[in-house]
Amino acid sequence: MKKILSFLLLFAFAGSAMAQQNNFTPPRYKKIRKAIEKKESGSYYPFLMQRLQSNDTTLTVEDYHLLYYGYALQTGYAPYATHPLADSLMSILRKEEVTGQDYEAIIRHGSALLLGNPFEIRFLDPLIYAHRMKGNQEMAARLEFRFGRIIETIFGSGDGLSRETAFHVTSVSHEYDMLRALGFGFGGQQQLIDGKYDYLKVSKNDYGIEGMYFDVSVLLRSLSNLR
Repeated sequence: MKKILSFLLLFAFAGSAMAQQNNFTPPRYKKIRKAIEKKESGSYYPFLMQRLQSNDTTLTVEDYHLLYYGYALQTGYAPYATHPLADSLMSILRKEEVTGQDYEAIIRHGSALLLGNPFEIRFLDPLIYAHRMKGNQEMAARLEFRFGRIIETIFGSGDGLSRETAFHVTSVSHEYDMLRALGFGFGGQQQLIDGKYDYLKVSKNDYGIEGMYFDVSVLLRSLSNLR
């Protein structure tokens, strides 16, 4: 069950986002905090998160912008934390052949992991696949909606071609998800620039692009808060 990432879905959102290039909306965290702390509004973060966890497919692009970047403002935000269930999930995904019981375990582990990591594609994608294989088509479709909105949200923050238009991410794994979304292979080199940008070299490609920039300032800020 290797390489099950939903490439077609990723490419669809990549194409949509590239068609709208230069209309970027990088996160403005002061503005986001103000919006998600209004208790009587539809943008109140606990209310939005409740809708997300119920796999509400009426959440808009604007809602996901607040959800994804607002997550970095929550007290439980720990982008470098590990979870023992993640190892169990990955051990199943490394199997050459997966059984019905394995799919049930993927659903069980993936669902538990998403409760604490609601935007992690590395957990979301195998969960979608397992639901499809178990015949849970409606749940798979709802999770695919979340998957697509996450990718669309990151694409909306920039194009990754320069520091000024870097993709803004809240998870290191999303850097590699975005490379795959654009059809680029990782070139094997990663560099922190100016103390806030990750620069990932990409494999040789038809576009002459040598690497992609990711704004990881919010991740690094979370490390500072632990000191």
